[in-house]
Amino acid sequence: MKNSLMNLAKTPLAALALSLALAGMAHAGTLDEVKSLWDPRGISGTETASPQSDTPQAVSGASQPRWLRLSNGKQVDLRDWKVVLFMQGHCPYCHKFDPVLKQLAGQYGFSVFSYTIDGQGDDAFPEALPAPPDVMQTFFPNIPVATPTTFLVNVNTLAAYPILQGATDAQGFMARVDTVFQMMH
Repeated sequence: MKNSLMNLAKTPLAALALSLALAGMAHAGTLDEVKSLWDPRGISGTETASPQSDTPQAVSGASQPRWLRLSNGKQVDLRDWKVVLFMQGHCPYCHKFDPVLKQLAGQYGFSVFSYTIDGQGDDAFPEALPAPPDVMQTFFPNIPVATPTTFLVNVNTLAAYPILQGATDAQGFMARVDTVFQMMH
């Protein structure tokens, strides 16, 4: 599974910057739920000759490391990660979850890149960019398109890992992030 996840680095996504700082304990079933979002033939993408101009570009900074200590004791430098959110302006689940995600981003200092599927932002992410077709195909090749959906994207390798589909509270989101990071390390 790890090799198929790392193949996402060959997708047409441009690198994204991140300061994701979340902590929490993963529940026993969380790992199984996260794994169920993956299909070995899924988010592995293929290289394209020319990236789309509306794809976000890399942002790099010389900031200090921002370490997230996982529940297993390992640490992750959050400058290497960005949370990518797919949302809709008229989605009641997005209206419930997006403010939670924005509050966590402010509290822990991570950044969120928001895509909108219906062309509309919401109160939490009013400047969400419309998701281009190639981005939708990259992130949702074999999983249902649902909102809200969040991914962790490594800004150095472009590997993307699904966090969650649907709304949750702050503790639930942090537990999923913890689980996803542990799957990688």
